[in-house]
Amino acid sequence: MCMGRVLVVDPRVAGVSGDMMLGALLELGAPEERLHMAAGALAELAGGEVEVRAERVSRGGVRCTRVEVLTEHEFEDWGSMREVLEEACSRLGLGVEARKFASEVLEVLVKGELRVHGASSAPHELGSLDTLVDILGSAALLEALGLFDAKVLSAPVNTGSGVVETAHGTLGVPAPLVAEILRSRGIPFLSRHAGELATPTGVGLLACLVDEFTEELPVMRIERTGRGAGARELRGVPNMLQLHLCRAAGAGRGQVVLLETSVDDVSGEVVGGAVSRLMEAGALDVQVFQGITKKNRPSLLVQVVCAPGREEELAELMMRELGTLGVRSCRMSMRYMLERRVERVEVELMGRRFALQVKVARDSQGRVVVVKPEYEDLRRIAGVLSLPVREVHRLVCRELEV
Repeated sequence: MCMGRVLVVDPRVAGVSGDMMLGALLELGAPEERLHMAAGALAELAGGEVEVRAERVSRGGVRCTRVEVLTEHEFEDWGSMREVLEEACSRLGLGVEARKFASEVLEVLVKGELRVHGASSAPHELGSLDTLVDILGSAALLEALGLFDAKVLSAPVNTGSGVVETAHGTLGVPAPLVAEILRSRGIPFLSRHAGELATPTGVGLLACLVDEFTEELPVMRIERTGRGAGARELRGVPNMLQLHLCRAAGAGRGQVVLLETSVDDVSGEVVGGAVSRLMEAGALDVQVFQGITKKNRPSLLVQVVCAPGREEELAELMMRELGTLGVRSCRMSMRYMLERRVERVEVELMGRRFALQVKVARDSQGRVVVVKPEYEDLRRIAGVLSLPVREVHRLVCRELEV
């Protein structure tokens, strides 16, 4: 993750859609040619026609870019969409992160449709070729801007309110598929202004792009802003999605939630297993403390730190794994963090070369504060050299001049 580089997404006012994301990325400086190349590859592979138009427009008196994707091609099944998207990624020569992102967005939509409509579900409204243009185009433009190396923050999503007409009849906003994606990915939302403002594709893009949803942003400086226009004017607000490309101006910060529970009737093996499951499920940290509970019984206090929006899921996991009847939750207003990234390095130890990963943390001025070799790599090297892990750690740090 690039030190200090942050992409801020603001869907609080007018929600998010695939075409709004494309317009905002173009305004950030992504080459329009990449978008047309993505659309052309998809059209050729799908055997359909597509036209992409990008123009400067005004929404609520604010200048922004409107992207319109015109096509009549429809896919009959998800399998065909997967195949076309995968082959188009190859033709564009997208990197690993961009391919992974595009694939994950489509899978979010597929899984949501299957949960809402059942195992035999067809793509419905999402079967149009423009869905893939939004997904692949976003992946290509994000890669062109180098944003897969940036930290991505987003405000809660405005879904709109009222009702919307669909192939299934009149439905409330958020529509079932949007609501399912919000639920499954723990995305916070609000409902302001009439109509559907957050589309399934737009929410799917956020689900796979955003590292953290928060209402409080760290101290940053805006370098560039891109604004993507929605299809219509809204009463009282500009219908646009804003993306701010920022540089961190100080130590990173963000909201976290502390979950905790006391247990006095489970074995150490059960607690150890629960710690592993919680970390695999996305907890930021898990700690276990010894204590004394009521009736002077020895107990263990299990504390879990997680991102906002994940607390319900992880609290349920704690109760399932530990058998506890309740979990306390305390929202911490802020945590401060150094920017960090994992780098791959090579060192020479005892006449042999080894590759390993190190975690490098830097302050707001780019100065290295901490360099920490990854434990699993140290253990692997220790086994090869028949040395204690602490000795390998010392040798690696000496090689890295830490």
